[in-house]
Amino acid sequence: MKVDFFIVGAPKSGTTSLYNYLNQHHSITMSSVKEPNYFSCTEIEDQKLYYKTKHISTLDKYHSLFNFKNGSCLFGEASVSYLYYKDIASRIKNYNEDAKIIIILRDPVERAVSHYNMDKRLGFVKTDLKSILDDVSLKNHMLFYQQYIQLGFYYLQVKRYIDVFGKENVCVMKYDDLNNDNKEFTNKILGFLDLDVDNKIDFDTPYNSYKSSSNQLVNILYSVSFMRKIISSFLPNSMLKTINKSFFNKQETKISEEIEMKLYDLFHEDILLLEQMLEIDLNSWKR
Repeated sequence: MKVDFFIVGAPKSGTTSLYNYLNQHHSITMSSVKEPNYFSCTEIEDQKLYYKTKHISTLDKYHSLFNFKNGSCLFGEASVSYLYYKDIASRIKNYNEDAKIIIILRDPVERAVSHYNMDKRLGFVKTDLKSILDDVSLKNHMLFYQQYIQLGFYYLQVKRYIDVFGKENVCVMKYDDLNNDNKEFTNKILGFLDLDVDNKIDFDTPYNSYKSSSNQLVNILYSVSFMRKIISSFLPNSMLKTINKSFFNKQETKISEEIEMKLYDLFHEDILLLEQMLEIDLNSWKR
């Protein structure tokens, strides 16, 4: 048996929520670990990304993440690194030529700022976004530029999947629609997967609502997903609530209007190309 469908991105676009919604469906089994990054393990190792990311490097280990004994289910996974790297679509096709692809896209400027804020909260980036935009050649700036800017040039990334799998096998959705009505959004995904609606899915629980901590040690611990799971598993709810109240806040770094407009100018042409290819309205992404 093989994995049937893949949520490939984009980062900071609601993939964790969709992963959890689909995992509750009676006819779906998601990987036991979100973002196994099996098909992108080579790129992740080569780049030596600054954040701690897990990846599975062998097919046996990858398949061990799925309960294939439940043969009546569809099997899926969500690794947001799959959208950016150019060879991943072909690797997935070689693995399962009948695979279906799900892509969630977010306003690239909002996505960039959200990604930057997350990295800043976790202590990965100290410099301001303007400095990264002004001089990509400085130490680490090229990698930050990739994470915040290049990941938002969606046109070629999406086109690769459409070229490899065919438009009928690639479902592209907007993050705004997930935010506006997560139930309707998920039901459209289920329709794409030829599955019925499941009224038992919990759409009220928030997922991946990551907040910042004023304590650097807490940030380091919470920057690794399996550490968050361990902490959540062993500590009582009362203590978790105390930690959340004492250490975390929702403050975000706001960017200036000048930087915002510079970002929208950067992405404008790519948005037009994406709009034409997908035949969808992306006016809300333009300024």
